[in-house]
Amino acid sequence: MIGNFEMDFRDGEVRYKTSIDVEGAEIAPALVRNLVYANVITMDRYLPGLLGVIYGNLTPEQAIAQVEG
Repeated sequence: MIGNFEMDFRDGEVRYKTSIDVEGAEIAPALVRNLVYANVITMDRYLPGLLGVIYGNLTPEQAIAQVEG
């Protein structure tokens, strides 16, 4: 599974994108469910830090330390 945050610098929208290589495999509901869950869990983990930066309570460095520390 691969994921990354993206930011649209025109409007400030932040999103987390997940993907998975399914070459040679059959796509099954469990595979899609796990992919979606990974996305939701990652956003849940990082959202407090993102909000802290958005509202000016944290620097990006502080947000990362808080979330990953």
